[in-house]
Amino acid sequence: MSAADDHETATGPAPHRAGAAWSPQDTATLLDGLRNGVPVDDLAETLQRTTSAIQARCKNMLPPDIQTTVLRAEADLVLRDRLATDPEFDPAANLDANLRRKWNTERDEILIQGWGNSRPMAELVAAVDATEIDIAGRCIRLGLAPDSLVVAERLGCVPDGGLDLRCRMMRDRTAASVWVLVIDGLPDGLHISLHATPDDAHAHFAAVTAASAPDDAITATVAQRTLGSPHGPVETWTA
Repeated sequence: MSAADDHETATGPAPHRAGAAWSPQDTATLLDGLRNGVPVDDLAETLQRTTSAIQARCKNMLPPDIQTTVLRAEADLVLRDRLATDPEFDPAANLDANLRRKWNTERDEILIQGWGNSRPMAELVAAVDATEIDIAGRCIRLGLAPDSLVVAERLGCVPDGGLDLRCRMMRDRTAASVWVLVIDGLPDGLHISLHATPDDAHAHFAAVTAASAPDDAITATVAQRTLGSPHGPVETWTA
């Protein structure tokens, strides 16, 4: 569930409990309502949350093996059916399992400390209960690493695993790439050149600008381009 789910509705301001932590009583009220056929909009009004937030909570109470395959808008329907047909169904246990998979302060701290200590990836996978790809993505979002290659080099990864395969693809892309340098603001006009690496492009920029005396600021862009793909990382700066 995104923050936007609980911040506003299509018809007016958000309910006054939008974004608040769910209490055990809130969850019990929701489950009782689902068992008794209460419409999801009425449950949202009772709990003072958005309909989207109610549906997200329902989705988190589904078994982990099907939770990722169910649309949030349909989660309450699937959950009602499981509650009505399966006496062994345990939504609270599913909720705990699904929420443990989400990143929180405690798991982030384990990751940050592990990064600082170069803790082996296999240990981090067990410590935070996440896949190698999830850990790599979280390291990038936390600002610990610029990309998955750096994560794998520092923490390691399982050979032929998901992260290893991603890194191979990244290396293949880099090997097949060129870096396009565009310099705007030179006395002689626009400069465009191709380079094998970003370092080569930066060195060429330094050489070109050192030999000129522009009147205005110079804007430079280095863009990675691969055959068949018009998109790639772009770096722009002004000198």
